[in-house]
Amino acid sequence: MPTSSLMTRLHEATDGIHAQIQELPYPRALESRDLPLESYVGHLRAMAVLHGVLERELPILRDSRLRAVWSENMRRFSRVRSDLAFFAPRAVLDIPAAHEVAKALADRILQRSLDAPVTLLGYLYVLEGSILGAEVLAPLAKEAFGLDRRRGLAYLEWDGAVARERWRGFGERMDAVSVTAEEVDVIVAAAVEAFVGIRRVLEALYPFDPAVLTLKVTALNPEAGAHPMPDDPGEVEAAIHAGRRCCLEYPYFAWRYGERGQRYASSDSAWLATLIARDQATVDAQVEWLGVVLASRGMPRILLQRHLELLYEELVARAPERREEDFAKLMVAADRLADQRRAIVADADFDAIRARFEQAVGPDWRARLPGVGAMLVSAVADQIHGIEDAVASLEDWLTDPNRFPPHWIAAVRDALREARARAVPLREEPGPTAD
Repeated sequence: MPTSSLMTRLHEATDGIHAQIQELPYPRALESRDLPLESYVGHLRAMAVLHGVLERELPILRDSRLRAVWSENMRRFSRVRSDLAFFAPRAVLDIPAAHEVAKALADRILQRSLDAPVTLLGYLYVLEGSILGAEVLAPLAKEAFGLDRRRGLAYLEWDGAVARERWRGFGERMDAVSVTAEEVDVIVAAAVEAFVGIRRVLEALYPFDPAVLTLKVTALNPEAGAHPMPDDPGEVEAAIHAGRRCCLEYPYFAWRYGERGQRYASSDSAWLATLIARDQATVDAQVEWLGVVLASRGMPRILLQRHLELLYEELVARAPERREEDFAKLMVAADRLADQRRAIVADADFDAIRARFEQAVGPDWRARLPGVGAMLVSAVADQIHGIEDAVASLEDWLTDPNRFPPHWIAAVRDALREARARAVPLREEPGPTAD
């Protein structure tokens, strides 16, 4: 064991960079009420990225020392998410550089969770300690932007006594874990890395060049990539509604991905809505790319096809001033996905397999998770189309005995088996012939 406590080592190693952060233009501008709203909301979006990934990783990691320190009441993502929901109707513009830094830091968290999970104690130290700093920032933000805990200040506003008691308990748990001197060094390095990253976020947030401001889907989902979204509020509303309708038609989204799935449905939908300004070849290529990404993560491309159809309906209804041929590009892309599936599994076979699956699972489960039979056939077609993990990413979840009864699992496997038997292999394009 190292001679100094873990908390002492962390404090000594990060005290200097913590002092640097306090002297940045961002907190000074907040104090003088000169900080733009874009900077404050950008800060919330960046912290949502970090809390989102860390709070997903920590509960599933197997290192007992992480479990000894981590507590469910340490979650803060829901607080920052509620603040962002308050600002969402204002469509606050994004500062891309800050989001890029936050995403890079989130990638480091993911890498550390694979390579050396115990080092995430360093990130916990930084993020948990920020509650103490929030005591200073909260009243400044409250005055500068007219906020309160229910309106944009939930992440920062804490009762001082609660914050200090929480920090005391955290410190005791940290010092109680068994770590070697070498592990202390890498935990400290992770904490320094986190502080440096947050400093870079704040440097990007203020001052900034107004010319770089843009509207990105991070306004709807801070965990999403910094993709564009429509400038027209009606088109944004249409996109959000289409995403919600798709999630309602397929309760699988909520069952498997929870509220996070709904946020991604909204941000993906907003990005898809921007494609109407592009040529058809670009629309098809982008939809093809997204379909591969989603199918590899357990969302067969039939779901994307339906999302595009719903988005078309919503845009036509809410943005009639746009040319209908622009919206029609989405339907062309949706039809293309359907045609690719039909080339592998004919409609008659598709309908027959889906009907047998629904009969096998019974009315109760058919009502709970409608559309799964179609998803299973689609996943087989997607895999034959070249998406390697299309079936496995869906089958593993749908056959978990802790989640589903035996007759459901048997029906899933039967449907996949039959879909494979009925599928037609893709024909390879003939190569050049020799003269």
